Amino acid sequence: MAATKVCTLCTNNQKVVSKFDDPHDQTIVKFIKKSRPEWNPEQGACLSCLDKFHQDILKQLINLENGEGYTVLPTPVRLNAHPDYSGKGVTICFIDSGFFLHPDLIAPKNRIKKIIDITHPKRSINYFKDPHNNAWHGTMTSVVCAGNGQLSEGVYKGVAYDAELILLKVMDEEHKISEANIIKALTWVKKNHKKFDIKIVNLSVTGDEEVSYKKSEIDQLVSWLFNAGINVVAAVGNDTSARILPPANSPEVIAVGGLDDRNTLDPIQQNLYHSTYGYTIDQLIKPELIAPAIWIAAPILPKTDAAKEADFLFDQLTKSEDKNHFLNEIKSKKLISPHYQYADGTSFAAPIVCAVIAQMLQASPSLSPEMIREILLKTARPISSETVLRQGYGVLQAGHAVSKATKETHHKWIKTNPVIDYASKKIIFRFHDHEAKQIHLTGNFNDWNPTVTPLKLEKEGGWKVEIPLLPKGTYQYKFIINKKDWTIDPLNFFKEVSGYNNFNSVFYI
Repeated sequence: MAATKVCTLCTNNQKVVSKFDDPHDQTIVKFIKKSRPEWNPEQGACLSCLDKFHQDILKQLINLENGEGYTVLPTPVRLNAHPDYSGKGVTICFIDSGFFLHPDLIAPKNRIKKIIDITHPKRSINYFKDPHNNAWHGTMTSVVCAGNGQLSEGVYKGVAYDAELILLKVMDEEHKISEANIIKALTWVKKNHKKFDIKIVNLSVTGDEEVSYKKSEIDQLVSWLFNAGINVVAAVGNDTSARILPPANSPEVIAVGGLDDRNTLDPIQQNLYHSTYGYTIDQLIKPELIAPAIWIAAPILPKTDAAKEADFLFDQLTKSEDKNHFLNEIKSKKLISPHYQYADGTSFAAPIVCAVIAQMLQASPSLSPEMIREILLKTARPISSETVLRQGYGVLQAGHAVSKATKETHHKWIKTNPVIDYASKKIIFRFHDHEAKQIHLTGNFNDWNPTVTPLKLEKEGGWKVEIPLLPKGTYQYKFIINKKDWTIDPLNFFKEVSGYNNFNSVFYI
């Protein structure tokens, strides 16, 4: 919590943060105390001082000198990504505007298994050796996810820097991304996913119109891929007032909204990015979770005028006596180095989630999309000061999700929950938890009583309860773990915002 008072570090009257009880806060606490031994966390620190100390940490982490562009957190650092996994052996398909054979993807080893222009399928790979205007977006999303930092000596690598890639260009010669071309790309994945062992599809593109997932050809293809064992991730959009379009509106898609971590390692300073959110036509709430969507290190397209300008500006910064002029130019263009800039948008949050999924699949290759979804949503951490409607289950917790994946013994689990059996006149609820001692079902059908409907442990981690079929209506429910932790059902696509700024799961009779 932040209250306005005198900051003991800078003696200015500012909003002072005095709560440092989260384990993530200990990095900044130790760093401040090393510099200012007389300081103690109870005294607090203003946001300006916290930002200054975080910048000092970043300079040490990535060994950049002060004044050379923006000092931006490498993606694995800002995510606290698991250090033992790199997406090796996992293939990610990007459906995007266009692509360039960037050194971060092809050197020293070419990890691109296939690259196709969906709008001109007969084009050879030589087309992608020269940069084009429509290559910016796709090159950036794929490198953010799976670049190895070749042009930054490994500093600005993605989380899945060993993953292999399928790149499908869908922008036409008029610089438009049509729904028809997205459908063609998804159809190609449907036909070829086994041949290329595709496990993840990233869609930082959208369809043309807001429609029900039941009527959208994009969403129907996404559903087919999900049921075929492929994880589909989509950017939800960058406009808080916009409607949610296919494929982000699909129940099976993990729709990703944006987090603004303010380029720090401090959870206290986390804020929401201006991403799209809310109810779809089908009354699904999107996004499912949020991931960093600003201050993301992304490549400058080589051989372009922008790359030449960046090289010139950084060269002049070392030679010119008027360093401030060139430094201001560098910062105005969001440049990090001659080869990288910082980018923003949920287009880059989505591939970050894909990268973490690649780590999870490297750690436990048999995990089904249902299990991947459950782990990601169960480990996400909400920002308590913000409405859940905008953040879904909360902030992606990369390290925790991968650690949980390494220990998971169930590789497949139920696809949806609950099961309404009209023939037998019963409703079956299941929950998956290896550590729980007891689990109860509570909802508006039992007056939210926390003890009257216990689940039975059937096998390791698998819990189940059956209740009689209820009258026609809409019902809300939660599970209570060990009498204290109230949680919604991660495998039920439908939910409502409760009066406590969290969700209740919903089913219909």
